[in-house]
Amino acid sequence: MLLINPATHPFGGFLSRYVPVGIPVSIGMIAAYLETHGITCRVHDEEIQRVTPEILKDLTDGLEKPMIFGVSCLTAHVSRGYEIARMIKAYFPESTVVFGGLHPTTLPEEALETGCVDYVVRGEGEELMLQLHRALRGEGNPEEILGLSFVRDGKIIHNGEAPLIPDINDIPPFPYHLFDHPKYDMGFLSSSRGCPYRCSYCSQRLLTGTTYRYQSAERIVSDLETVLGYGHSSVVFYDDNFCLKPRRIEQLCDLLVE
Repeated sequence: MLLINPATHPFGGFLSRYVPVGIPVSIGMIAAYLETHGITCRVHDEEIQRVTPEILKDLTDGLEKPMIFGVSCLTAHVSRGYEIARMIKAYFPESTVVFGGLHPTTLPEEALETGCVDYVVRGEGEELMLQLHRALRGEGNPEEILGLSFVRDGKIIHNGEAPLIPDINDIPPFPYHLFDHPKYDMGFLSSSRGCPYRCSYCSQRLLTGTTYRYQSAERIVSDLETVLGYGHSSVVFYDDNFCLKPRRIEQLCDLLVE
């Protein structure tokens, strides 16, 4: 499977060559989850290199056929995502194109009506992409997977909502090795998901509702050792709400001191 992060414009604009790039966490987490279950994944970030037919050919060399492509989109980059989907269908017409992320989760009809997107994964993507991959390889029926939207007989179908992964400690560590490029800022961790509040400016609850799940302090310290191995002296936490559980932070700080 090839997972793609589209980008309309390079981060940093005309100063992009001097600005570190944040790793696309969503496709990284999905790749890690799939690889844990024996599925070969490759990732490509347009912040590093713009997708072209020639690059697609190189990236897909040796992948199992018919190929499966996953594209994760925010609203700012969804138009570019549709361009990539059309490119994929033009050069690999037998392949399956799957869209996910905040924008397709919110507007799955828009993605499916382009005619170049086969499935939309709504909400949290790791387990759904695993189920979909298995179904497309003959181990189930995609039309029975919760959290999936698709077109059948000219009609858009939205299956019921999928449950979230109960314990995110079961999600494998982030695969930093898949993003070994000098432009990336490796100094980050994501130690929790979700937030119980309903702030008008935040779209996170479209993916996780008002739930809050967090990793153990021991797991965070273990992942921190990996990040520090890349030579970073400072680390940013990408959590939606880092400080919601004070006791969690106290336990983490105690372990960091130790």
